[in-house]
Amino acid sequence: MAKTHDAERAGAARRAKIVSAALTLFAVQGYRGTSLAAVAKQAGITQSGLLHHFPTKEALLAEVLAERDRQTFDAVEVGREYEGPAMVRALEIVDDMVRRSRQNRELTRMGHLGAFGSNDLPEIALEWARERVRTFRAHLAAVVKEGVATGHVRADADPSAVASLIIGTITGLEEQWLLDESFDMVAAMGAFIRILRRDLIIEG
Repeated sequence: MAKTHDAERAGAARRAKIVSAALTLFAVQGYRGTSLAAVAKQAGITQSGLLHHFPTKEALLAEVLAERDRQTFDAVEVGREYEGPAMVRALEIVDDMVRRSRQNRELTRMGHLGAFGSNDLPEIALEWARERVRTFRAHLAAVVKEGVATGHVRADADPSAVASLIIGTITGLEEQWLLDESFDMVAAMGAFIRILRRDLIIEG
């Protein structure tokens, strides 16, 4: 039994190393421009060893995109208990997500390649990006709606419009930063959140 657990741990560690290598290479060289052989070399294993865990490059990309979300949401503690209005916590999460994006340019660039439907990525990336935006918009809209119902958000707030505005701001700020790394998207996001808290949230 101990040997089985050791083998499982070793396999999980090898998969994580492969995904990390793929994430770096896909973001820097592009999906089409990166071969499985290159990923295997970066991960320090043979190509046959890589194929044991990921039989196709599409399967590897799917795991890379899933890892992108795991790293992002783990970093901002989406499920953390919070006392106070849910809308205030949602804005804190949004702020943390932008800070996280600045810390990992590769993850951020990968997300934008998927969202833009780049010819460099297969359909699976576009579907991932679409579902991610739909889910994020739905969650944000639900938080705004709850805030209106509990009196923490202005009664005339449109949940869907507010959610879309927040997502659009995140996307736009990240785009500017990807084009110009000197752009301070964290400061800009902070200013946007202060405006939302001033004009949208009913404090107290």
